Amino acid sequence: MSSTSTLPIDAFPAWVRFNDVHFNNTKLSQTEGKGLGLVAEVDLKTTAPGEGHGEVGKNPNILLSIPHDLVLSADTVKEYANVDQNFRQLLEVAGQQSTRHHILLYLMVHLIPSNRDNVGSRGCAPTPWTEYIKFLPRQVPVPTMWTEDERALLRGTSLEAALESKLSILTGQFDDLHEKSSGLAFWNTLFWEKDAATIQDWILAEAWFRSRCLELPRAGVAMVPALDMVNHSHHPTAYYEEDEQDGVVLILRPGVEVTGGEEVTITYGDDKSAAEMLFSYGFIDAKHAVHKLVLPLDAMPGDPLGQAKLHIFKEKPVLQLSRTEGGLKWSSTFAYLMCLNEEDGLEFRVLQGTDGERQLKLFWQEEDVTGRARDFEALIQGHPLQQVFRLRVVVVLHELVSMQLTQLGSGFSLDRLEPLRRSGQVREECIQEAAKLREVEQRILELAVETLDQQRTHLLADDHVVAYLGSMEVTESGLASDREANEEDDFS
Repeated sequence: MSSTSTLPIDAFPAWVRFNDVHFNNTKLSQTEGKGLGLVAEVDLKTTAPGEGHGEVGKNPNILLSIPHDLVLSADTVKEYANVDQNFRQLLEVAGQQSTRHHILLYLMVHLIPSNRDNVGSRGCAPTPWTEYIKFLPRQVPVPTMWTEDERALLRGTSLEAALESKLSILTGQFDDLHEKSSGLAFWNTLFWEKDAATIQDWILAEAWFRSRCLELPRAGVAMVPALDMVNHSHHPTAYYEEDEQDGVVLILRPGVEVTGGEEVTITYGDDKSAAEMLFSYGFIDAKHAVHKLVLPLDAMPGDPLGQAKLHIFKEKPVLQLSRTEGGLKWSSTFAYLMCLNEEDGLEFRVLQGTDGERQLKLFWQEEDVTGRARDFEALIQGHPLQQVFRLRVVVVLHELVSMQLTQLGSGFSLDRLEPLRRSGQVREECIQEAAKLREVEQRILELAVETLDQQRTHLLADDHVVAYLGSMEVTESGLASDREANEEDDFS
C-alpha cells in the first residue's frame, strides 16, 4: 500500500471548485515536518464585520467554508442508503451498528473501486467522496498501521494492550463484513471475488476516521473534507463551527495574526494524553503533551465476587494517573469496590424485579447501592475502617503501577532495534514517537510509585490502621497457638 494518495494534490483545486468549497486567503501546501497543511496566502488578522475585502454581510474572518452536503455524518450515510439500493442492502445485512461503523462502510464502498487495480470496476452511486477519497493518504501514521516490528516498540506502554484489542476488534469486524456480504451478488463481486477488499483496507478506513473525525454540535461525529487537512497545534490560530446552513466554516481566532506563508492550525484537543495523541493521530507533541496515563484494572485474582463487581460496575475499570504542578493525582472509581469484600459489609443479592425478571443488586452495610457502584470512595466515609480500606486500595495500586513500570523498562530491546532500523524494517518516525511515549509514561509511573509509597507510609501510621493491624496480629497469634496445641494433641 503506497504512502501517498492516488491523486496528486495539484488536482485538488478542481475538486474544490466543482463542490463549492471556498478557501479565503488560504491554500493547501506542504509544511515543514507536518506534510500537507493549510497556509495563509496573505497576512491575516481578525477584523470586524464590514471591514476588509470580504463580501458584505459575511464574516471576514472565515478562512475556509465547506457545504453541508459534503459533511460525512450519520445523516449522510442514511441519505446515501436511500439513493443507492446496493448500499442499503449492505447496511441491512450489517445490522444495527454505530455511526462510526456505518461511516467505515461508506468509506469502504468508495475506497475499493478507487484502488488502482480496480479502475473500471462498477461501484456504488458516485458522490463527492468518490473523488475526495483519492486525495487521502494510503499510509496513516497511527499505530494500527504500523508493522509488527514497529508495534513491538510499544511493548510495556499503556498502548500495548489497547493496540492489540483494537486490531482484534477490527479483524472481527472485517470477518463479519465478509461473512454477511458475500451472499449478496453485488458486494461479492465488488469486494470478495478477486480479493479486492482486504483487512488492510478496513484498517485504513478506520485510521482515516479516527485521525480525521470531529464532533459537530448538530451533525454529531463527522468527517469534513478539506478541513481534515488542517494540522494541530497547542497554540491554534483558527477554530471551526457549523454555520446557519449547517455547513462547516474555519474561522480565524480573535486577536490572532498569521503572517503570509505561515500555517493556519486548529487544536485536536488540549486534554489528550501522549498515548491518546499517538493512538488517534500518529504523533506526540512532547513539549505540550498532557501528562496523563490510563491503565486498565480488573477484579482481584481469586475474588469470589470479582465477576459480580465487574458486572455491576458496567464500565471498563481503569486507573488514571495525572501529573500536575503539585505532584501526581490518581483516580479510580473501581478501585474501592475492587478492594472490598463480604466481611466488610459488601453483599450481592439476586432479587426479582416488578417485571418478574431476576436482577443482581449490590448492597453496602445493608443498603441497596446498586446505582452507586462508582461512589465507594464516598460510601466508605464514616466507616470505622475507612482508612484500612484506603490502605488496601493504595497497596494494590502501588503493586499495579510498579509492575507497569517494570514492564516498560524491559519491553524495549535496543539490541534488536538497531538491525531493524538499518534494514528499513522499522521507520525512524515510529522509533521517535515510541521513544517519546516511553519517556512520558516512565516519568508518570516513577512519580506515581513515589506518591503511592508516601500515601502507604502515611496510612500505616494512622491510629485506626495501627489498631486494626495490631488486632489482626493478636488474632493470628491466637490461631497459631490453637493450631500448635492441636498438633501436640494429635501427636500424643
